[in-house]
Amino acid sequence: MSINRAEMKTMWTVLAAFSLFLFLQAADRWLKDVFSPISGTSTHVLLEALGFSICFTIFTLGWMVFVSTLCRQRLMTAALFAGIGLLELMHALSSTDMPLGKARFGDMPSEMLGWIAQLIGAIGLLLVFSMNNAPVKARSRIYTIVPVIAAVGAIAWGVFSFDNWNEHTMKSFEGYKTGIILFLYAAAASVILYRHRIERPQSMLTIVQALIWLLISELEETLGSEIGNVHYMFAECLKLIGYYYLLKGVYYVLIEEPYKRQKKTESRINYLAYHDELTGLPNRRMFSERVRVEMGRAAHGDSRFALLWLDLDRFKTINDSMGHSFGDQLLIAVADRLTKLASKPEKVFRLGGDEFTFLLSDLRDVQEAEKAAQRIVETFDTPIRVGQLDFHVTVSVGMAIYPEDGNSLDLLLQNADTAMYSAKDTRNGWKRYASEMNLKAKEKLLLENDLRIALELRQFHLAYQPLVDLEGGHLVGAEALLRWDHPQKGSIPPSEFIPLSEESGFILPLGEWVLRTACRQTKQWQEQGYPPLVMSVNLSIRQFRQHDLCERIEKVLEETGLEPQWLELEITESIMADVAFATAMLERLKKIGVRISIDDFGTGYSSLYYLKRFPIDKLKIDRSFVNDILTDRNDAAIVSGISAMARNLNLTVTAEGVESEGQVAFLREQRCQEAQGYFFSRPVPPEQFVSLFDAEKRSSGQREGNTA
Repeated sequence: MSINRAEMKTMWTVLAAFSLFLFLQAADRWLKDVFSPISGTSTHVLLEALGFSICFTIFTLGWMVFVSTLCRQRLMTAALFAGIGLLELMHALSSTDMPLGKARFGDMPSEMLGWIAQLIGAIGLLLVFSMNNAPVKARSRIYTIVPVIAAVGAIAWGVFSFDNWNEHTMKSFEGYKTGIILFLYAAAASVILYRHRIERPQSMLTIVQALIWLLISELEETLGSEIGNVHYMFAECLKLIGYYYLLKGVYYVLIEEPYKRQKKTESRINYLAYHDELTGLPNRRMFSERVRVEMGRAAHGDSRFALLWLDLDRFKTINDSMGHSFGDQLLIAVADRLTKLASKPEKVFRLGGDEFTFLLSDLRDVQEAEKAAQRIVETFDTPIRVGQLDFHVTVSVGMAIYPEDGNSLDLLLQNADTAMYSAKDTRNGWKRYASEMNLKAKEKLLLENDLRIALELRQFHLAYQPLVDLEGGHLVGAEALLRWDHPQKGSIPPSEFIPLSEESGFILPLGEWVLRTACRQTKQWQEQGYPPLVMSVNLSIRQFRQHDLCERIEKVLEETGLEPQWLELEITESIMADVAFATAMLERLKKIGVRISIDDFGTGYSSLYYLKRFPIDKLKIDRSFVNDILTDRNDAAIVSGISAMARNLNLTVTAEGVESEGQVAFLREQRCQEAQGYFFSRPVPPEQFVSLFDAEKRSSGQREGNTA
């Protein structure tokens, strides 16, 4: 168990107090010879006056300082020592030859007042530090001090009006009084140590030290209880030391600790004002101030500097699939890697979200900034470890150079941001700002605005691409593909508006529209007498992360009347990142009765373990592997391996992007069950898809006729 500095100091105080007590006993004769001449009434009054001053100071600190943070222990301690101080003062002034003294009673009233002050002090300290501390209102001070003053007045009246003082009786009770006070001091110290056994603040330990000195003072007083006795004088001195430590403890509680807390809070607020709480990097405010400083230096020194604005690619997908907690851990790891890359870590900033910036000062030439941007891109070639997972993350970097690409803070930031978004078109790279980028950014913004109203204006429609059984050559399904016919721009490719929909969150209502439309069309074909086929609908990662996804799908199936076995949901491998959530969601979907397929298999987080664990029905081999299976041995081996693996796992295999008869022949050899691609048909609107049904019906009739 470790011992902090305050605890060590307390232990040394105990040792010093008892050592001093033993020294006073060992050097008794010598001390009497030296100090007897000065141990009279005047010294006694002086020591009592000092004691009253300390008591009054304790009362003042507890009563008037930091009233807004007044608590029960502070208030009770202040009131207690107000009463003790008054009793100690009357104790001094009622001794022989003093204004309140009575010659015929000697020092007995004075001693009684001293006893009462000691007993009240010991009992009061035990009670104060035994009770639970709690904030109290400032007006409660008056309700505390009035009873104290009344009690002191009653005690003084009782002592000074009593006429039957018996010195022998008082002497007989002195031993009991000493024992009770020693017990109360020890009990108070024990209570404080026990109540703060987990964390012992310096203020409480200082009060324990005060109780030790008061306990030693009481022991010393037993050896000389009369004014003029050396031991009595030493006892008064030890009591002053105890009062001083009490004052010190109250000071810690009332002034030093609140001051430290205030400074710590101010320091924390100041730190958070200029630093990112998650990563610890300087934040946007610090970044803006540093850029202004660099602009001033560059203007006076005729120099240049560069801003590198970087953004993590596909971070929203990672955040949606893995959860925000994982996303935060990834951002911390990215910040750590960027800090290690920078020659001056204070030049790396986090602006918010997944956006970071580098500030390159005293730029010699543009090539220096270009090399720095390339280093940033290349540093993410190595996977980032988050927990037990290694993640391949790429970044897009935008560059703006002062003053060529902007001569003001806002313009420089805007242009660096524009360059970064331009780099995102290709990802995993960097671009320097060019004026034509603003036009492209504006077009993207306008496209996003048009996207939000396109659904209401019915500008979207679905095209259907057939899935063909390779063995029998007949239709087994169709994939619903979204198309957008813009009134001014014509047909907009999905590669442009789908990522934009995912970024803006519009993919949720759009995806639900696609699901409902595809299910309604499938049901319509069935009602028209065409053979039932499985309709495949792509599910975005943001849709998959919806906790009420199953309820939404069930509602669509109920509204359209489509049975669940004719609906197939296509998900990408990115959902495998959060295994627990993905497994639970897929199992819930399977309970509905729909089919599950993994789209673009082989391009994401491929794992045989996940394939075994997830309740899926089909793998769709990505077109990038199918394109060159006749000329590239590696692609052929990959397709062959996926087909064999899927068969062993009892999964259906569909090849995407089939465009030639040779590819069909190869896939048949690998016993791939299904295929889709331009070789069979392009995606067509529903009215043209009906002709595929009719063609298959005629082909089926011819085969039956030939058989006959």
